[in-house]
Amino acid sequence: MPFFKKRTMLSQVQHAETIVGVGVNLSGRIDAKQDIQVNGTFTGEIVAERDAIIGDRGEVNGPISAKNITVAGTVNGDINVVNELDLLPSGKIFGNISAKVLSIKPGGILNGKCVMHAETKDQKIVKPTYET
Repeated sequence: MPFFKKRTMLSQVQHAETIVGVGVNLSGRIDAKQDIQVNGTFTGEIVAERDAIIGDRGEVNGPISAKNITVAGTVNGDINVVNELDLLPSGKIFGNISAKVLSIKPGGILNGKCVMHAETKDQKIVKPTYET
């Protein structure tokens, strides 16, 4: 069964090539060519060419850029997603987001500005800009 058909089983993901486990604290910058899942605490920037998953016990303190992002834990930082951002019931985002598709499940918390963008051919990850 593909992971994205059942997003509630974040702790049992078998498809992420890089996993930051529960109880692990990392800091720095992660450049991932494949999927990444954070179940522990990461401080710094995450740039993933594919998908990023923040598990229900995961915490990211810094910006995240990826093709698709699922948040069940906490993100303290801006998010830039090429396609879809899913904020699950246990998820919290404290920062600005840029996404093509945004899905917030009941209980999910978003505290920041949101910019929705249209799909363009060969779209690359870019940092969002916001008017003040």
